Amino acid sequence: MQVSSKRKWMTRGKILFEKVILFFLYRGMKVLYKYDTRIYEEISNWPIGMTMVLAAAEKGPKLCIRKVSWGIVRVSDIEDPDIMIAFKSIDGAFLVFSGQIGTSQAYAQHRFLVKGDIAKVMSVVRCIDLTEGYLFPEIMTRRILRKVPEKQIGSISVYCHAILGF
Repeated sequence: MQVSSKRKWMTRGKILFEKVILFFLYRGMKVLYKYDTRIYEEISNWPIGMTMVLAAAEKGPKLCIRKVSWGIVRVSDIEDPDIMIAFKSIDGAFLVFSGQIGTSQAYAQHRFLVKGDIAKVMSVVRCIDLTEGYLFPEIMTRRILRKVPEKQIGSISVYCHAILGF
């Protein structure tokens, strides 16, 4: 089956967009670990050494995180993660990462697979949802989250810290 040139460019654009979102998602979680008590509590309850992978399809971009004593660190790859959230397609991941649908709707539509302890998965999803509440504009957040979380730090501050790396 031959794929059109337009379709190839659309897929490349979605993959680039997903890489940017994963960059800010990780950096946002790292910043919010310091400034948001809810994310601090969630991540602090993860066991040291816990690994998590958020993958945008099998060959798409992915975010690999390891819990360490001082928070979380991004690692290049994890063979057998404790938590794996893997989207079935680049398009399904794009819908979530672009804020068109929330994680709960994507799960209900079977757009991703989950591996690991469900309590830890839910903790990771809570962190992702809270981080999205800071990173996405409120108009998008209202559409994808059941309840818009109250911010403990301004979104501009989160972006500044994320871009500058603290």
